[in-house]
Amino acid sequence: MTLKFKKKFAHKSNYGGKRSTKDIDYIVVHYTENKGDTALNNCKYFQGASRGASAHYFVDGGKYVYKSVAVNRVAWAVGGCYSTAGAAGNYYKKCTNANSLSVEMCNSAGKVAEKVREQTIELVKFLMKKYGVPASRVIRHWDVNGKVCPAPWVGADNKEWNSFKKAIGGNSAAAKQPYKVVKKTSSKNAIRWMQGKLNSLASGADIVVDGDWGPATQKKLERYWKQLGWKKGSYAGKKTCTALFKDRKK
Repeated sequence: MTLKFKKKFAHKSNYGGKRSTKDIDYIVVHYTENKGDTALNNCKYFQGASRGASAHYFVDGGKYVYKSVAVNRVAWAVGGCYSTAGAAGNYYKKCTNANSLSVEMCNSAGKVAEKVREQTIELVKFLMKKYGVPASRVIRHWDVNGKVCPAPWVGADNKEWNSFKKAIGGNSAAAKQPYKVVKKTSSKNAIRWMQGKLNSLASGADIVVDGDWGPATQKKLERYWKQLGWKKGSYAGKKTCTALFKDRKK
């Protein structure tokens, strides 16, 4: 399925302020809880003032993916808390409106239609690659704050959600080398990727995988260079990133 986008931006009263796209750490999947609705009609609804909510993208399995809020704007999609019981709400206060992109599936009440599922897979894979979000950070609204959304895919071990996660993990950006260069000014996801790789490949105590390049991260990187017999540098260049991707220890 080839993605084609159309812009139908929401009224400015329905979303928040500007942000850097480097702040995008999560992609959140939702559903509109309606049967037979369309992406276009949902966008038109949010073009009305004071709806109190929004999402970046709407999909219905049709010809277009509709963009309702610009990615450098904060959509109001995952605020509040419904439940943190059991496995619900595991990402509460970790994933927020400010650091996430939200994708709404239309015409998915009771069951996610196959065309909607396929279009959502392609969109999410596209967004993962563009903004450096790993499959592990593609989550449901239910995972964020316990709202039963998307209802057909909620639960600690939901077969359909597991299938979706498998689909976005296979042949996605995660299967290719995601970063050629990682610097202190790179996105948090890029730095997290490097930190995680360093923990598995470089000797010594693990560092915190938090996306912040502090002294511990610098020392760990220098230890990795020394392990490979390379000179110190100020950032992880193409040679280093390739070594990390290929899991080189020596």
